[in-house]
Amino acid sequence: MSATVVDVTDADFETKVVKAAGPVLAVFRAEWSGVCRALDPILADVAKEYANRLTVARLDIDQSPQTPPKYHVTAIPTLYVFKGGTIVGTRIGPSTKNDVVRLVTSHL
Repeated sequence: MSATVVDVTDADFETKVVKAAGPVLAVFRAEWSGVCRALDPILADVAKEYANRLTVARLDIDQSPQTPPKYHVTAIPTLYVFKGGTIVGTRIGPSTKNDVVRLVTSHL
């Protein structure tokens, strides 16, 4: 688990997110989205705060267009908590740090 946000792509999403040993907060985002960019510092804080218990991963939907449809992503940002290869938590849209913490804590 990392103290920083990990960028993932179509090529490594399965390995780094779905098959990860512990819980992963996967964020589907786009660089052009102001809402997504506003979420970046929150993700960095959460990654640092939960470094030994959670991996925070970002996937750019424009750079990696094959993965989002597999997980029915239709809006950004979409936040999924993966645990044991299964999506166990979901949040779509703007989020505060409290929203993100609430999403992940029950799955740690």
